[in-house]
Amino acid sequence: MVISPDADAINLVNRVINAAIKENASDIHVEPGREKLIIRIRVDGVLKVAFEAPKEIVQPFVTRIKVLSDLDVTGIPRPQEGNIKYSVKEKDVDLRVSVFPTLYGECVVMRILESIHQYKSFEDLGFSMEQAKIVDENVSKPFGLILVTGPTGSGKSTTLFSFLNKLNEPGKSLTTLEDPIERKLEHVRQTQVNPDIGLTFASGLRYQLRQDIDIIMVGEIRDAETAKIAIQAAITGQLVLATIHTNNAAGAVIRLLDMGIEPFLLTSALKMVTSQRLARINCPHCRREFTPAAELLYKIKAPQGAKFYKTEGCDKCSGRGVVGRFGIHEVLPVTESIKNMVYKNPSDEGINEVAQKEGMVTLRDIALQRAQEGILSIEEVLRITE
Repeated sequence: MVISPDADAINLVNRVINAAIKENASDIHVEPGREKLIIRIRVDGVLKVAFEAPKEIVQPFVTRIKVLSDLDVTGIPRPQEGNIKYSVKEKDVDLRVSVFPTLYGECVVMRILESIHQYKSFEDLGFSMEQAKIVDENVSKPFGLILVTGPTGSGKSTTLFSFLNKLNEPGKSLTTLEDPIERKLEHVRQTQVNPDIGLTFASGLRYQLRQDIDIIMVGEIRDAETAKIAIQAAITGQLVLATIHTNNAAGAVIRLLDMGIEPFLLTSALKMVTSQRLARINCPHCRREFTPAAELLYKIKAPQGAKFYKTEGCDKCSGRGVVGRFGIHEVLPVTESIKNMVYKNPSDEGINEVAQKEGMVTLRDIALQRAQEGILSIEEVLRITE
């Protein structure tokens, strides 16, 4: 959609945000170019152009976003981060704002954050009934380390905040260390790390442990120092929730060992690891059952004759064939068998093998189950698990 050069910045920002929310977009990209402003939105993981405007609109548009985000509008363009609480149709929506200077003006990316209050149970996050029971049992423990892993944009923060929201009650002291603070929770002391003043994940965690806390959420375990402090806290009485970047649940165990965590400390602290992906959901209005070719069934290790679903695109899904995204999870409880593996210089393949024998369902197998239920396409299964 082309925007008039006479458009009012206040109304234009509202129009863009409203349009993105209406389409269930996850991100809004405001991208100044040499000749015009391009505004793209990410829907179901894919960016598309939503608006185009003359370059003269760039400055007032970006300034309006900065004002809403409580950012500096007077100084030299520089990287800034902020938040917007936006109300639409009697519903509050949080937007995480990132501003970054580019050749033709300041680029803005706004992440539209899902409300964790829409998730009534862990199954609403995409966990199967069996997985939800394991998650609930481990998250409810008084101490220990719970890790959530997956690539950027896979919904790790939403999962962590849902854990935190479940545990948030007056009788417990909860704190977070985040970079940046994404969602604001009542009765939770939230802190944004700031390396410029020496407030890193490691130093912040060390100081917070002197604050009489019961539960702490660490945005990310990035280094050995943070890992060691988190492990120590988990052993000495705190429940620690954190993310770590690995491809699967077993990989988190190997990553911590590679960081120098002693096996006896790791097995004492680590209670559970979950790994996740966000998968695009088949449009229920245009999905059709079909039997894939034998070669494809062999590739995905599905039985011959298995039925799956594909979409054709329709008016209901704007021709995309998908409507929204759904969490696919792999849940690894740290059992006695897994603990024994930790002492044997394990590989993630070895840990996976033991975990599957004890009932763990891999990301690929969970995704295939959802595909046979009609929720996902085979192409989506391959995209998120290969």
